[in-house]
Amino acid sequence: MTGYHDYLILLTPPASIINNVKKLKEQSFSMIGEYESRHSKAHITVQPWPRKRPVWIEPLLPKLERDLQTLPPLVMDINGFDFFDQQEFQTIYAKLTSTPATKLWFKLLRRFFNTSPFEPHITITRNIPHHNFKQLWPRFKTLPWNERFSIDKLTILRRETIGYDKTFKPYNEISFNKKLDFFEFTNFKLKQPAMSSAKNDGKQFSLF
Repeated sequence: MTGYHDYLILLTPPASIINNVKKLKEQSFSMIGEYESRHSKAHITVQPWPRKRPVWIEPLLPKLERDLQTLPPLVMDINGFDFFDQQEFQTIYAKLTSTPATKLWFKLLRRFFNTSPFEPHITITRNIPHHNFKQLWPRFKTLPWNERFSIDKLTILRRETIGYDKTFKPYNEISFNKKLDFFEFTNFKLKQPAMSSAKNDGKQFSLF
């Protein structure tokens, strides 16, 4: 395999979350018709890697596997819905409760990818026109959804950069350390002095 591929690094929630998001996407389709993210499976995006050769990626995976063993499975709570306002277009998403523990966990994860801070979320309808948003938001605004879930692995998807099939397909899954408890781990880390950035420069996993 010598061609370029696009990779997508993400976190996949459990089946109960995936199924509910799928149902919400179909209900949205019945109200506004086709939209960009209708067929996208529920996920939390970590980082895209566009236009990379497999020979660049494959040698880096063993180190990533070792790095991710320093993190426990993630525990998060869904708390209703919110939206990103992009002026002409809006994106409705399932809102994830942000706590010191989750902020720390994502900070540690981002360190391995040398990526900027981002707001973890699960997209329902991406980049819909404002008139469609006005149809959907009154329903989502008052729709209750409170659910705790755990994610025990990182997922890597892949597709050919140039090709007819633009669908991302599973490429690899890398487990977090199931021997570590999320709450015990983050509580311990939050009590520790902040680590210097210099100490962790060697732990970054990046192609940029």
